[in-house]
Amino acid sequence: MPDLAGRAAGSMMRIIRRLTEALVVFLFSILTLAVFIQVVARYVFNNPPAWTEELARFCQVWIILLTSCICIRKGSHLAVDYLGPSLSPRVRKFVGVFIGSLIVAYSAVLTVWGIRLMAVGSMQLSPAIQINMAAVYAVFPIAGVLMVLEGTLATVSRLKEGAES
Repeated sequence: MPDLAGRAAGSMMRIIRRLTEALVVFLFSILTLAVFIQVVARYVFNNPPAWTEELARFCQVWIILLTSCICIRKGSHLAVDYLGPSLSPRVRKFVGVFIGSLIVAYSAVLTVWGIRLMAVGSMQLSPAIQINMAAVYAVFPIAGVLMVLEGTLATVSRLKEGAES
């Protein structure tokens, strides 16, 4: 039975990951289009619309936070690794688990404060597009939950690596 639950969870994570990646590609397309419209309107018509800058900014925030989830999964966040190679495998594993735990804790805080930010944003409209800011701020709890999931899976995987050796 645990194997069935593990396969179901793995299948669900694959779906979530594909949706996240598709959303990032879609948002990047929208961002590119908005910036293109902004540049053309500025240099050809000398009258850039304000909504393009705002839309590009919102897309960029969503892209950055959603790709953070992907980076956690792939282990591709920026890191300074001067000490890592000189540490013993056991200490390196401990440091990796500790860092993974910090990522999960940070992501949990991001989720909680993102929900609070959405509550505040629900009373505001964006200046140019006039959409509810809660929709813009929704990326914080969404990305926070995804980062908690990816960080937990990466940390558990790191723990299992040492148990198998």
